[in-house]
Formats: sequence, C-alpha cells, structure tokens
Amino acid sequence: MPRSVTIDPGAARASGSVSFTPIPLNQYDRSISDELSAGGIERDDLLAIQRDMVLLRAFEVMLNDVKTQGNHAGIEYLHPGPAHLSIGQEASAVGQAFLLDADDHIFGSHRSHGECLAKGLSVIERMDDDTLMRLMKSTFDGAALRIVEKDAEGSVKDLAIARRDLAPA
Repeated sequence: MPRSVTIDPGAARASGSVSFTPIPLNQYDRSISDELSAGGIERDDLLAIQRDMVLLRAFEVMLNDVKTQGNHAGIEYLHPGPAHLSIGQEASAVGQAFLLDADDHIFGSHRSHGECLAKGLSVIERMDDDTLMRLMKSTFDGAALRIVEKDAEGSVKDLAIARRDLAPA
C-alpha cells in the first residue's frame, strides 16, 4: 500500500448505490462421476479428500472425549481449558487446504484444529518422500516417527499419516 493516498472526503462520502449481478445459490449439481469424467479431479484425490475428512472427524471426536470424559481410548487426560470443536466442518477445512503446500500460510480461528490438520495432510501429499522422511526424523528427534513405525505399513506418506491405535491391548 502506498504511504500516502489522496482521499477526497466529498467523493468518498458521496451518496450512491451498489448493484450486483445475481449470485447463484445452491446450483452445484455434479455427481462424482461427472467430476471424474470432466478431468478436473482424479479418483486418488477424491479418496485422499475423503480420508482427510475422516481423520479430521476422528481427531475432533477424540478431543471431545478428552473434554467430556477426561480420557480417550482408556488414556486419562485432564484438559481444563476450552475445546472449540468444529465437528461437521471437515469438508470446508479439507477443501480450503487441498492445494496448499509447505510454503503456504493459513490463519485459523478459535476452531482451527481441522484447518491445521488439513493443511498438514495436504503438505504430506505434495512433499517428496526423501524430504518427508527427513522432516519426520528431525521433528522431536524422531520420537513420533518411532511410535508409528512399530505398526505402520505402506509408503512414506502412509507412515506420515499413520496414527497408532491408543486402545489398550
């Protein structure tokens, strides 16, 4: 923004009106088949979007358990502060993060758990395996990686997304 902008108060406060062209509402009516055949999105992307929404819901449910019951999967945890859940908003968080990469910034609200998680999942999808593995090994000196490595199977990306079942054996 320039350091000085000449504003004519008479022009800025002059009477007038704003008119808009009609804004379409609730008109999206494409099926998944339509989306896939149009070439705008790939099947694997749709599956990743669904997976991310399910992961976000699982996190929110876990957080709700901690808040309301003081535990999750048998692990006691006292969290006396607020927990502003965003259950039901998974699609908006995943949708807004779908094309973000590591260099993009997000600025969440007080209900931004899902937004942060969705952005992280998006970054995992776009990051090459070597960089992702280096990041996992260097974060907390690899402590989280060592936990999920015990049970995880699949690719480096699968390992990055893995969550260890915390239920007692």
